[in-house]
Amino acid sequence: MSILQWLLKVFSTKGARLKEDSYPLDKTGPRGKPDLSYYRDSLAYYIQMYEQFLDSLEGRKTVVGYEVELQFARRVHAQWGLIAKGAEAATYALSLLQRSEPEAREDGASILAELGKDNGVVDALLESLRSETELEAKDSMIITLGSLKSRKAVPALAEIIRDAAQDHDTRWTAVESLGTIVRRRFTDKEDPIEAALDWLAKHP
Repeated sequence: MSILQWLLKVFSTKGARLKEDSYPLDKTGPRGKPDLSYYRDSLAYYIQMYEQFLDSLEGRKTVVGYEVELQFARRVHAQWGLIAKGAEAATYALSLLQRSEPEAREDGASILAELGKDNGVVDALLESLRSETELEAKDSMIITLGSLKSRKAVPALAEIIRDAAQDHDTRWTAVESLGTIVRRRFTDKEDPIEAALDWLAKHP
């Protein structure tokens, strides 16, 4: 489910009790996106809101005043709030890629993709990728680098693609992201990894 679908679900839910539910939509931006200028609370506030969402998953923790029906609302508004904070939220978004909850990894990547316009996000993501050992988190970072379409990511992706010891799916994901960045359809080739290696050899 995309962040837009979550947002629409939130605004269609009866009895919502978060102040953010009253924020107007941005009439100049993409349809369904809230006006981010209303998300004026602190970074800590939105981090806490998102952590409350994670705590409520599968009833791991009972949070007084934060009922299950507000899970989607907290998840969505926390993400928009973090996006509104810009590069300031990059470190927390990166940390979500390393969490055990798949929802956190998915949302961390979505937030970072939105923060791509801010300086430092790609650099922070690349730094985190270099030390990441958990495959799912690593793959999420690689996917996000592709969505950000920054050529600064090409050397890191090339290193992964060239490393035969890497997990095959991770190499494949790196090929897909490289293709997105350099506008090449490697996955249409008979052997996408070899096609990417050939391109890299011709474009040092």
